[in-house]
Amino acid sequence: MIPFHRPSQRQTEKEYLLQAWEEGYWGGRTWTAQLEKALQNFFGREAVVVSSGTAALHLAFELLLNGKGGEVLVPTWTFTATASEVVHAGGTPVLVDVGPTLHPTVETLELCLTPHTRGVVVIHYAGEPAPLREIQAFCAAHNLWLVEDACHALPAWYEGQLCGTFGDIATFSFHATKPVAAGQGGVLLFRDPDLAEKARLLRQHGIARHPDHPWLYEVETLGWNYMLSDFQAAVALAQLQRAYEMRQARQALADAYRTALQALPELRLYPVQDPNQCGWHLFPVFWKGASAAQRNALLETLREEGIALSLHYKPLHLHPAYQPYVRVGQRFPTADQAWAEIFSLPLWPDMPFTALQTVLEKLRQALVRLGKNR
Repeated sequence: MIPFHRPSQRQTEKEYLLQAWEEGYWGGRTWTAQLEKALQNFFGREAVVVSSGTAALHLAFELLLNGKGGEVLVPTWTFTATASEVVHAGGTPVLVDVGPTLHPTVETLELCLTPHTRGVVVIHYAGEPAPLREIQAFCAAHNLWLVEDACHALPAWYEGQLCGTFGDIATFSFHATKPVAAGQGGVLLFRDPDLAEKARLLRQHGIARHPDHPWLYEVETLGWNYMLSDFQAAVALAQLQRAYEMRQARQALADAYRTALQALPELRLYPVQDPNQCGWHLFPVFWKGASAAQRNALLETLREEGIALSLHYKPLHLHPAYQPYVRVGQRFPTADQAWAEIFSLPLWPDMPFTALQTVLEKLRQALVRLGKNR
């Protein structure tokens, strides 16, 4: 079986994990602090690590909505956590259609803007940066904050600048399938150091400890238990130290895919502006003119051949839980077409090129076989 994803493992992850084990304190302390410092050096922004990427999004919206509610413009092309955490923070997600790169555009954002809009969220889908300059200008013109859901983009660059350093807050995930993987975990990056301090308070039940007598503490606000364990922090630190190396390996595989797939007229490649700045977290492909049922048959055929494909993403407006957030008469033409045609090919840093060739050969055969029935 060729899996869809497999984390990249080296001896360093094991060594750091064993050191964290032997230190004897398994909560978030030494290794969590080291990881935060490394992330701050990596991005040049205040970093606060938490228990998951979802927890990071929740805290971001808690801090920016600040108990006042309001609407947040969220692309329909994303994972549920991008929108669900707006709701959990007391806001209302407003679903927005996307452009050809499956990011929101200024035009699709403007269609959903109201006097109640407080902010905008972008995701750097598949590691391809969203159109940040245009969206930054849109936010500035309408006095809106910007959150980067950058869980696909560690690292990726927009105009030579690291993704995650454009918004008021950026969030990343260390989930097992993400570019820097620790099983679980997440981090928030902040432009405003004061917001970072508030996040540190909220991630640990709102508890502030006395600086000289740590056994004394006060609950200053009601928070959550979003602390990252030192085990996860140790693995994430080892992975972060190889982030550029792993991205380079993914790009080499993506280059091979792109070269080979250009010879298949049935397929359309996902549009990437600059391959050298993309994070290459995913390798999405479009089967031109396919229906969702035909695309699903392709995934099933490849699974029977021992190859795991995947789908990223079913748009939020098609899920039952998000029907209350779809406005009367609202349409999502770009997302709807993309959903019918898209699928993602296996891609991970240590994927053998022989496995990639097998994927390509089985994909060609399946397209020929299924194409005869279209």
